[in-house]
Amino acid sequence: MGTQNDTQNATQNNVYLTQTYTYEARTTILSSTSSAAGIRLALVDNIFHPQGGGQPSDRGWVDGIPASPVREPGSERVCLDLAPESGDDRSAFSEGQAVTAAIDAEQRRLFAALHTAGHLVDALIDPFGVRHVGSNHFPGQARVEYELDGAEVDKERMADSLREGVAKAMSQALPVISGEREGRRTITIEGFATEFCAGTHVTDLSCLADVAIRSIKVKSGRLKVGYEAHHAAPA
Repeated sequence: MGTQNDTQNATQNNVYLTQTYTYEARTTILSSTSSAAGIRLALVDNIFHPQGGGQPSDRGWVDGIPASPVREPGSERVCLDLAPESGDDRSAFSEGQAVTAAIDAEQRRLFAALHTAGHLVDALIDPFGVRHVGSNHFPGQARVEYELDGAEVDKERMADSLREGVAKAMSQALPVISGEREGRRTITIEGFATEFCAGTHVTDLSCLADVAIRSIKVKSGRLKVGYEAHHAAPA
């Protein structure tokens, strides 16, 4: 991970984009500023995923102090707002200082599973010819949404197709590949379309467990498909 040398000139390495299963990192402080919440840090090696793209923020700590990730406006930099017990003395956290960042590992695995499952369900819905307009990958609320644009959907046929498609893809342990296109991060489930995405994902579909279609609803020209997913027990 990062060193103290040349910290002021360093750019942030968003580790979470390529290393879903990195739960702790020894790194250095890139910047330390004051915010309405108290102290706001940016770390050279950032393992925290900030809320966005339908996925919740990671929960974690910096040197044992609770930290909440936020994306810096107009930037790709992820900052961490430290809990009030850190006080407002920025001298306690200075640029170049070594710190240990950690996130809730169980929560990270769950969020990654829900996000990947959402991509899989979306890919399986694509042949039905509806237009994807949004996703929510929060636990208990996970769903993908579509505009029908006049199309008619047989909900029972769709449910059967999704269940069969999910089971087949999981049994094949299809790889989930992180890439880049046009300067943006992409995610590809092997054999399906590539999508722009800055969330966390499992390494392959064998990591998913208990994926289920919770509901299929059509209202006011919009299709909402709710789903559930968990992460398989770590080896």
